[in-house]
Amino acid sequence: MTIRIIFIWYDINIIKDDVYNQCNDILFTFHHDQQSCIDFIKSTPKSETIFFVSSASYVGEILPLINDFRQLNSIFIYSIDQEHKVGENMFDKYSKIIGIFDKFEDLFQSIHDHIDLVNKQIETFKFYEKHQKSTRQLSKEFGSFLWLRLFKDVILQLPHDEQAKQEIIEKLKEYNRNNNKQMRLIENFDQTYKSEDALLWYTKESFLYNHLNKALRTEDIEFLYKFRYFISDLSKNLLCEYEQLKESLDSIVTYRGVQISKDEAKNLESSVGKLISTNGYLSTSFEKSIALTFITESREEKERILFEIECDLHNTDSIILAPIAHYSNNPSEEEVLFDLDAAFEILSVSRDLLSNIVVVKMKTTDEGSILAQQYIKQHRRYINTSSAKLIYGRLLSEIGQYDKCQQYFEHLLENPNGEDLSFIYYYLGMSEFNKGNYENALEYYKHSYDMLLITEIPRVGSSACVLNDIGSILSIRGQYDQALDYYIRALKISQDHSNYPMIAVSLGSIGIIYRIKGEYHRALDYQMRCLDMKEKYLPNEHREIARTSDHIATVFNDLGDFVNAMKYHQKSLKMNEKCLPIGHDSIGSSFNHLAHVLTNQGKYDEALDYYIASLKNKENVFPNGHISIVKILSKIGYIYYLKKDYNFAFDYLEKSMKMRENLFSDIHDVNLLSTLTYFGLVLIKQHKYDDALIYSKRAFDLAKILLPIGHEDMTDCLTNIGIIYREMGNYSEAFEYFKKAHENEDVNPTKPSFIRLARNYDNMGMCLYQQGNDETGLKYRMKAVRLIEQASPRTQHADWIDTIGNIFLEKKIFDEALECYLISLNMKLECLPANHVDIADSLMFLGDVYVEKANLEHKQCKLKARSYYEQALIIYQKLDHYNTIYILNAIGDIYEKMHKYRLAILYYRKALEMCEKYSSADKSVRERIENNMARIQWLMN
Repeated sequence: MTIRIIFIWYDINIIKDDVYNQCNDILFTFHHDQQSCIDFIKSTPKSETIFFVSSASYVGEILPLINDFRQLNSIFIYSIDQEHKVGENMFDKYSKIIGIFDKFEDLFQSIHDHIDLVNKQIETFKFYEKHQKSTRQLSKEFGSFLWLRLFKDVILQLPHDEQAKQEIIEKLKEYNRNNNKQMRLIENFDQTYKSEDALLWYTKESFLYNHLNKALRTEDIEFLYKFRYFISDLSKNLLCEYEQLKESLDSIVTYRGVQISKDEAKNLESSVGKLISTNGYLSTSFEKSIALTFITESREEKERILFEIECDLHNTDSIILAPIAHYSNNPSEEEVLFDLDAAFEILSVSRDLLSNIVVVKMKTTDEGSILAQQYIKQHRRYINTSSAKLIYGRLLSEIGQYDKCQQYFEHLLENPNGEDLSFIYYYLGMSEFNKGNYENALEYYKHSYDMLLITEIPRVGSSACVLNDIGSILSIRGQYDQALDYYIRALKISQDHSNYPMIAVSLGSIGIIYRIKGEYHRALDYQMRCLDMKEKYLPNEHREIARTSDHIATVFNDLGDFVNAMKYHQKSLKMNEKCLPIGHDSIGSSFNHLAHVLTNQGKYDEALDYYIASLKNKENVFPNGHISIVKILSKIGYIYYLKKDYNFAFDYLEKSMKMRENLFSDIHDVNLLSTLTYFGLVLIKQHKYDDALIYSKRAFDLAKILLPIGHEDMTDCLTNIGIIYREMGNYSEAFEYFKKAHENEDVNPTKPSFIRLARNYDNMGMCLYQQGNDETGLKYRMKAVRLIEQASPRTQHADWIDTIGNIFLEKKIFDEALECYLISLNMKLECLPANHVDIADSLMFLGDVYVEKANLEHKQCKLKARSYYEQALIIYQKLDHYNTIYILNAIGDIYEKMHKYRLAILYYRKALEMCEKYSSADKSVRERIENNMARIQWLMN
């Protein structure tokens, strides 16, 4: 949580010069008009903090108008001329008043003291679950904790030299260039600082404390890197002090008092048993009374919290803390400072009824460090073969800081100081690749590869990662065969040099290509080999394992195994949320993958939610556009197509295509093929057949370039062209395309898709039917129904079958009609709630068939018809559906034909009552029911 303090000086008499002369290190906003001052406070975001200064002469008029604003934190009153006094009752009435000052220097000293107090009150902790089983928001916090641990580990490995020191000096001067007092302190720091004095400087000078802890709270990676020299010293100093502390004590208890929002306090109350971690250096005290002084003032919108921390010094290895009172300007505070990333378990949360303070008891714990230690070991393997400077840049890439990663390596390229240039170029390529700048990435990769091989002893082993990444660019461009060649070259080199991490990466890359080519079982084999190898050398939960889990899930999805697809995607999402910082683009990719499976399951609303979440994530990470955004926009367009919202579908597809044309016009990949296909489908539904044909033929031409014969996407292209010709009335041309699609699906290298085969049988049947060959056409369509039955049940498949069943009923081919409607009903029962209107419709259709059969056959059909109608009636009545009228009348008709006139007239009467209820009921329906009633009454008489 970041708090920006805004300083307002309200006085009708302009005294700017007096204030600047006395205090030039605080930037005040001056107001002499009451209303403009109030408007300014109102417009300030509630997340920010206002320090308000006013003279005793005017404060009484404005305080009642501003006191309740949440952003107003502290009020300082000055009475320099002693002419105006402020009554004691004002302190009782306005708890935000800090004091009344008759000297400027006392006023400014109080303001500075309260700046430090507010900084110390800023949220110090982050929550995450002890066993990682909580809500997403809590579990995601662990990623930030983990990467802070990695950051600290890498910082301690970086060169500790004069250059590193000067970088922090330059940064401090940049931030304080308009503050003469602070600039003098920074000059003194530059000239006199020694590494062993880090704790002394940390406690002595707020310019170090404030800048460092703000950077830690906001996770400002660039600023923290500049501070690496001091962070390293501070952590090493704390470790020395900690070792001395352990020699004299086994355990200690420390205290910290803070004020937090009521919502944050509720979060604490529900967090017993969970872990809490610091997001900066944590300042506590040996003395409970000292901690309480920080929360003596009570604010209505805040809760006062006292943390009581039990510290076992011998049974926790990862928590570093030390008493630093002997370094402090205020030794009476008995300060105990915790190093970065300390973790605690919350033992209890209770309220002291006497003081109304919430007491949170905690203990130090190593649990948070276990997973982090596995990651640290993994990173140290890299450090053993590469410099800490390169690993730091790599870390920036891994946490999704792609711009900062690029800036870092560009700076390193200008001042390499002996660093390996070939790897600097490689990591620059990686940065450009992650940002979607593939041409630039390829140039850097080629430069890196050349440099690796032109040395006196060519570093062939190291070239494998470069070759693999070049392959990835070729794959993105749609050059799949060339990509596969690069991946195989990388795999061979890695195997020759026993580079197991790279062997795993290349196996996964090869699997991706085989999946694109439609060789799913082969793809699955490569991805499983990749996963097996990664699980052997990586921590149990790692983003690389998550990545491979997604690739495995995608193959299962293509094979129609949605259960396994969802299982592996969810495993990946949980792992990414646990291991990566909030908002990392890999989490957005996980949302995208889950949406794809949900789409195939027919759960369009859920899929759309995940796609929108993925889009927001990617747009936040890549505000200037990215190929992943192009793909997601296209997928959202397809979801709207499936939801039959064709205008929205077209809009999203158009957005996708415009971004592609503006930024990635050179990429002709399978996603472009999908987008062209979706355009064709939408235009078919909009009856714009000429345009649809253009898009669909473009898709087919691209499919012939990218994909092998037999690929499912090739089948889809041929089918769509056939549909367009059929809708245009060119049935012979349509039949030929459907036939080609069927032949293509027959040579599909994997198991042919039931749905694709069914679609082509149905399409060929419709063409034959339109050409007058009813009998053969209907046989083709019935083959389609029986193939659909073997696929995973979906509501759109049921609707498709209903359409075919209607034709059989119309032709009075009752057995086939019944078969269609029963298959449809079973699908709906699996996909929909028991009282869904679509289920009632199927029951009604079945009743209609048996009514028609009864006219030709026997009484048993009437009983079956009535049974289905009665089941449909229950649902329609619950939904208060218009079809209730039809069903009541139909049941009455059955009873009439069975000569049960009293029951018949009962149902007719109910139907007529429903007509009265629905004012929109068709007049002819009402007349038919009235005629039925009249006829029954005549028969009964």
